[in-house]
Amino acid sequence: MKKFLAAIILFLLTSNAAAQENSPEVDRGVASVKQKKFDFSAETRFFAPNLNAHIKAADFRYKDGRVDLRDDLNFTRGTASEILFKYKNFSVDWIHLHGAGKSSGGEINFSKKIFSGERDSRSDIHFVRLKMDREIFSLMGSGLEWNVALNALGWHGTTRSENSSATKNYFAVLPSVGINLYMRIRPRLDIYAQFSGLPLGYHGRFSDFESGIKYFPQKNFSISAGWRRIDFKLRRGGELSNFVLSGPFAGLRYDF
Repeated sequence: MKKFLAAIILFLLTSNAAAQENSPEVDRGVASVKQKKFDFSAETRFFAPNLNAHIKAADFRYKDGRVDLRDDLNFTRGTASEILFKYKNFSVDWIHLHGAGKSSGGEINFSKKIFSGERDSRSDIHFVRLKMDREIFSLMGSGLEWNVALNALGWHGTTRSENSSATKNYFAVLPSVGINLYMRIRPRLDIYAQFSGLPLGYHGRFSDFESGIKYFPQKNFSISAGWRRIDFKLRRGGELSNFVLSGPFAGLRYDF
């Protein structure tokens, strides 16, 4: 099965390379952008994820169960800011999502303080990925890479009522391994998909999938759009957390 999939990928890449070689409209400067390895790149994105997140801990419970950040704290959906820096084979990806809302009804144990009635809550989610990519092969702007990464997720939440306030923090780090596939379908147009993950069985899981399209107006400048899903679930002792961010994004990248 692995040999069959590898043969399909190789066939697509060689067919694509031949088509570009014979096409009279190929811009050689742009077509070689993957062959020219830029040392440094910076990218900014607008990421609009749907959030599905909950935490269950001894000091963080709602109605004797988990706390759903969206439903129980009324975490409103917003646009996340994202910045990516890459130096040679190493990259740093940072996502920040902020939300705030009013909620009421039921008692919530928020960091060992009990709140009932109306309350104002604020939440900040940070996701940081440190990744190293290694090339398996490349051909005419298309190729395949494998990667290893460390993925950190942090949440900082506060809630306030008329007479009290409380703060709760969460932080966890999980490793992952994965692959990156990119393909030149037109002289100035790429499609790509990348995945990294780690199954932990009873203790949780991590996965990060992204697919999209890139357009190169210039060989060191690109515009991208796509879809991404991050799933971070971890059980530590009596604490259980699950954060899922999924949605579309658009970005601008410059290579130096």
